[in-house]
Amino acid sequence: MHELSLADAIVSALVKKCEEEGWGAVRVVNLRVGALRQVFPEMLRFAFETLVKDTPLSGAALEIEEVPLSWRCGECGSVWAEETGVCPLCGSFRRETVSGMELEIQSVEVEAP
Repeated sequence: MHELSLADAIVSALVKKCEEEGWGAVRVVNLRVGALRQVFPEMLRFAFETLVKDTPLSGAALEIEEVPLSWRCGECGSVWAEETGVCPLCGSFRRETVSGMELEIQSVEVEAP
């Protein structure tokens, strides 16, 4: 269950930011998570809700945007979103990941201190 480790890293980073910036209570955390990260959103939310108790994030909502996997062909430049790693246009196996590896805090909504 790597969701617990991810939630711990997110909470720790945000608590530190709250202290550094003098933020008030955090109300919403917007997170982007790519499909290749293999994160179960409900498990991440549960871990987050458990870890934020007695912190400035207590009661904050965790909003998760799931980013689908997409590839770019190394031969023809085509971009596709299917799970297959073969370019649907030219059949090449040369590809690079365009999206699906994201794991980032997109934004944070806080109350004035």
